[in-house]
Amino acid sequence: MATKILDLNHKKGWHDYLALIEQKDIYYTPEYCEIYERNGEGKAQLFIYEERENFVYYPYLLRTLSGITHLRKFEAKYGTLYDISTPYGYGGPITNITDKTEARLILERFSNAFHEYCKETNIISEFIRFHPLLQNQSIFSGSKPIYIRDTIHVDLTRDYDEIWAKYDSKNRNRIRKAESYDLRILHRDISDSNDLSDFMRLYHSTMRKNNARDYYYFSEEFFHHTCELLHEKAELIEVITKENKVIMSALLICGEDWIHYHLSGSDPDELKLSANNFLLDYTVKWAKERNYKSLHLGGGYIGNGDSLYRFKKRFNKEGDLPFYIGKLIHNQAIYKEMALKMSEEDISDYFPIYRHPDLFLTSTEDGEHSLLALT
Repeated sequence: MATKILDLNHKKGWHDYLALIEQKDIYYTPEYCEIYERNGEGKAQLFIYEERENFVYYPYLLRTLSGITHLRKFEAKYGTLYDISTPYGYGGPITNITDKTEARLILERFSNAFHEYCKETNIISEFIRFHPLLQNQSIFSGSKPIYIRDTIHVDLTRDYDEIWAKYDSKNRNRIRKAESYDLRILHRDISDSNDLSDFMRLYHSTMRKNNARDYYYFSEEFFHHTCELLHEKAELIEVITKENKVIMSALLICGEDWIHYHLSGSDPDELKLSANNFLLDYTVKWAKERNYKSLHLGGGYIGNGDSLYRFKKRFNKEGDLPFYIGKLIHNQAIYKEMALKMSEEDISDYFPIYRHPDLFLTSTEDGEHSLLALT
């Protein structure tokens, strides 16, 4: 048994291991993790647990607690403290072992080794967003998976006629209606920074409309980093009216087999044109032509009952994939000491409790992450 830590100075090592894993995704690449390191959300690291030719691959963001004012006394007492989190999106440990029974066993040994590593390096807690397409929580024994909500995917291995039949009737009618408006599709060149202007305008407008949390108001720099680092793995698609007005824009990110409806925005004054329906139907056909196996649309804002989930569900009535998270505490004593200010009700609902916004965090990075922790 051996373990190693790789950072972004060793990207080739990340890719060498990834190449040996049958099922993986864009979220596991060092380039994707680097977007969030550059965004100030922590240091991107990859933990490798090896047993001869078999291994577990686990990327995460290492976050220092030094910027959180109310935790300074704990750092004075215990030294520099950390926690870790999956970057925005999905992740969690994966392995090159394809047999599920054997995979569960190596994940169990990995969990023990990683727990010891966290204790030794003052990593207090761990927050995991498991991958809905991989369903990797099913082989992970480190914590009890917590179901959050469903996400929706479209199975692109089916014939388009079969996919169309799984759209609900209202969606099909809206797509037909959108086609009557002479809408056009444009693929933007993301290497040209000027071509992000319409996307950013529509994205931020959508965030305001939906009263999104502060974290989701990504900066212009964030979007430039996303396009720079993912380049050919990112696709910016827009819907344009016959008057040459951009009314819908979506940033897709592409793995080897799966494509993700990552971030998007639409013009609230042009909803009657059903540009969202039009763009997603186009994306299904475009992705099928490129032999992707699944289009993952994600889930709703807060659960299975909200409008965003219902909209995505219209593209596959049978497309639900459960989304799970994991919560682990690696140093119970320090965690409990940090949690003394909070009520038992708060402790059960929020993780990690010491990042709760009611504790008046002063660091922008830590404040945003405290809000993100519930997603």
